[in-house]
Amino acid sequence: MNFILFGELFLLLLSSYALNPKRLPNGQLIKYIPNKSSPSSDLKVISSGQASIITRNWLENIVVDVFNRENHNLQNNNAPKQSLFEYDDLHIVTKINKLENYIQESYQEQKANKKKTLFLAWMPRGMHGRTEVLFIIVVFILVEKQEFVIKQLVQSPFWDPAQIDSNLLKLALEDQNQKNNCTTINLDDLYNDDLRYKLAWASWNLNIKNKDKSSN
Repeated sequence: MNFILFGELFLLLLSSYALNPKRLPNGQLIKYIPNKSSPSSDLKVISSGQASIITRNWLENIVVDVFNRENHNLQNNNAPKQSLFEYDDLHIVTKINKLENYIQESYQEQKANKKKTLFLAWMPRGMHGRTEVLFIIVVFILVEKQEFVIKQLVQSPFWDPAQIDSNLLKLALEDQNQKNNCTTINLDDLYNDDLRYKLAWASWNLNIKNKDKSSN
């Protein structure tokens, strides 16, 4: 089934719940440890097909969770506490549909040679010894402009900021840009796509600068 049609079908069934972040058997929240010496090592280049499979799995988990919770509400005659538009994972479903468009475009861009699309997976090491994809990142490398353009981030529905801060993903992307010898990292499209990252990352940079000033 087409991702867009699949998403539209199940958006009608979404309730006000989000998936819970994964935990250890003892109930402790699984946390992730960034590679501080080489942040870009936590980024892995994946194929468009792999990106599609990963996000399809995320979408299926969201749908299963929705059905389970709705079934629980029906059995207990409970009405949803919030409306459809307050469902926490709604934005992930929307971004998965948009990601599919980027995947389709990437199949047709080979002849142009002015732009290269990369799909990256952010996979910092987990405290439990395993890695897991927390974000899929869509990157355009503009050859002529020498820009490393971050187009979109799609977060795992199981990720929670308490596990690892997304600002560490920004560091990994900046490090990757340097290793690619791109002269400029461009976050404008990402910030226009999702204001949350603009607010979070800008305030984080401001805090870093303030700490540097106070230490001098």
